Amino acid sequence: MSETELIESCKSGDGEAFRKLMHTSRQQLFGYLWRMGGSQYAAEEMFQETLIKVWKGIKNYNYENKFTSWLFSIAHNTAIDHIRKNKRKSNEVEIIESDLQVYADAPDEIIIKNEKFSRIEKAVHKLNEKQKEVFILRQHSGMKFK
Repeated sequence: MSETELIESCKSGDGEAFRKLMHTSRQQLFGYLWRMGGSQYAAEEMFQETLIKVWKGIKNYNYENKFTSWLFSIAHNTAIDHIRKNKRKSNEVEIIESDLQVYADAPDEIIIKNEKFSRIEKAVHKLNEKQKEVFILRQHSGMKFK
């Protein structure tokens, strides 16, 4: 089924069509929310909230806008709301071990990778919200600068 057909089926209440529609954007969406929220737990929470909002709002989807743009604007607004509700106590970045590829025979590579990751995350946190959003969408979701 095409994206348009899936959207039409979703508008009629077809949950299976919704699952298929979201499957194509799931990974990018989750990655975006993870970067916005700073942790897997926050991303999971925001991802669920986003899915609920998309399901409830799909009947109002306007075909003049690209579906992924509409989806990510909902995700972005959900992330902003979540961040406002759950202001972080510090700007420290939580490094989750599952994010890092462990090199058993090269501990120096682990240190270098951790250092680079930490520097990039600190720099991203210094950006204003608009710049941070553009960076995250470009780097982690594969979207264009426009």
